[in-house]
Amino acid sequence: MVITVCLLAALLLAAGLLRHQEEGHQLCISYDGETIMTVEVEEVISEKDVSADGGESGCYYLITYEDAEAVLLKFDSLPDVPSGVSYNLLYLSTEGVQMEAADCRDQICVHHRPLTGGGESIICLPHRLVVELVGGEGEQADGMVK
Repeated sequence: MVITVCLLAALLLAAGLLRHQEEGHQLCISYDGETIMTVEVEEVISEKDVSADGGESGCYYLITYEDAEAVLLKFDSLPDVPSGVSYNLLYLSTEGVQMEAADCRDQICVHHRPLTGGGESIICLPHRLVVELVGGEGEQADGMVK
């Protein structure tokens, strides 16, 4: 009986959290604690048309790391990944934001599920990269750690 009550309480809590999850409105990309790009997700998605074969189209963001700096480039189609330089490749579409590829050893960022709601993030520790969806108006940070 106690186990049933605990399971029911956990399900109700999970349902409540999922229901109140806010959709992300901005994509923030930070390198080594500094924001290198913030983009309005709705603007990027509205610029993209559904492809001729009915498939979804999105855009790619390639971040390369050279001389302790991050360089970000935007592509409308899948770019060739660079050789000899560290990189992360993001894909932004109506389905969310996901890390398509990276040259880090552990590949945790690549295997992360796509971001779909405000406050969600993908972190690539080897490259000191944070990709985060930030909610719309009225969302404030609870705190800051430095």
